[in-house]
Amino acid sequence: MPAIAALVLGIVRLPELTRSPLWYDELFSVGVAGLPFADALRRIIADHTNPPLFYLLLKAWMAVGGESDQWVRLLPCLFSMMLGAALVWLAREARSGVIAGMLAVALATASPLSVDLANEVRAYSLLALLACLSLAATLRDHTLRTRDTFALMTLINVALVHTHYFGWLTIAAECVVGTVWWRADGRRVLQSAGFTGLAFVPWATAVATHALGNPAPLRNVSWITPPDAAAPLWLLRDLTGRSGNTAADLAWLAFVSVALIALAFASWRHGAQESASRNAAVSKVDTPTANANSSSPVQGSLALLVIAGLSVPLAVWAVSVLSGHSIWVQRYLLGAAAPVALLTAIAIAALPPRRWHVAAIVGLAWTAVACGALPRRAPTKVDWRRLARRIDVSVGSPREVFALEAFTAAPLQRYARPGMRVRIVPSLDSLPRGDAWLVYRPESFAAGSPADALRELGLTTVAALSMATLGQKIVAVRIKPAR
Repeated sequence: MPAIAALVLGIVRLPELTRSPLWYDELFSVGVAGLPFADALRRIIADHTNPPLFYLLLKAWMAVGGESDQWVRLLPCLFSMMLGAALVWLAREARSGVIAGMLAVALATASPLSVDLANEVRAYSLLALLACLSLAATLRDHTLRTRDTFALMTLINVALVHTHYFGWLTIAAECVVGTVWWRADGRRVLQSAGFTGLAFVPWATAVATHALGNPAPLRNVSWITPPDAAAPLWLLRDLTGRSGNTAADLAWLAFVSVALIALAFASWRHGAQESASRNAAVSKVDTPTANANSSSPVQGSLALLVIAGLSVPLAVWAVSVLSGHSIWVQRYLLGAAAPVALLTAIAIAALPPRRWHVAAIVGLAWTAVACGALPRRAPTKVDWRRLARRIDVSVGSPREVFALEAFTAAPLQRYARPGMRVRIVPSLDSLPRGDAWLVYRPESFAAGSPADALRELGLTTVAALSMATLGQKIVAVRIKPAR
């Protein structure tokens, strides 16, 4: 089943390997991985935004197969496929049942957010995989309580927090469940978190030391904007499938919400009945074994899935809305992918009439529709290959291309046509007074466009090209000296 689940996820992820060219963040990863080890580590520390594990794995991966687009993207794609196998393990440890387990894998397969990030040469796929493995290993340790399960849980957690800082949110969810639901048995979770923190101290110290000596340590996250009121709802939609039809998507979210509410009510009623049974047993038999198990594994599993999958994103959303510094970025929350998929599947499979699994069939039908919609979704990244080709084939196109920032220069340098020379200039004043192309992002200018500034410099625009996606717009203008 783990192998089958990994292959199922691969069916919709492998064809996406080269759907779009690498963009700046991915090129940053490739550039860092191509540096000597010491230089790479210094560059990662100076970036402040990500721990080093993914970069080091990518470095080893590139040492084997080079840095072609297909090869570097295959690594995160494999991590994303392995999420299917990890989800099967999590479903087994949570004792969700076969139907819920199958539906969870289907939901993870159909998630447009997971598919979009599956092939991005960043740490997101590894974050989702390790977060799922951490939850499964925590449940495993809670069941068996051996040295091996404790060591495995701790090792996965150390890898998790060295992959992405948001990995600490998964560990925090485990600590809450260990403290509130598992009580005495939860000390193992807290001890594991303590060892993880000790292992994280060297990296945290290095980053903090560098940040304290930097005049703008948070410049790399200054672009994050506060989320809107419906952001958690859109995250749930993007983690469980999207058809492309607004009415259908809202109906699906309503269906999922009803299922989750019904599951919460059923769990509360089951917990109340179990508590009453335990109290009755204690009143009849005054022995230590009558009150030995204070929480069933099912209750602890559901609580863990709820906190890791739903409460953590809600907490991030609340902090982003109420504080002056937003930390809400959907892709940073990909660690919630596995718990959301499994919790949603459990809730749907538990809806009546359970004998005929009508709700589960509806869920599987929805995932089929959502998977069919994946190839039709709008691109989220600029096609830099196409932009370079359009510049190259323009009539009388000059070979000189200038960019105002690395964000636009790095992709153009990678996909430049033969003979095309791409360089970065610090400002418009640094532009040569010859025939050339200027490439920029409109948002790079605080107000207006660079047209007025170019005229003041004695330059005129004779041609313009632009490309836009859901999140980016790039403009290329051909400039010449004004007569």
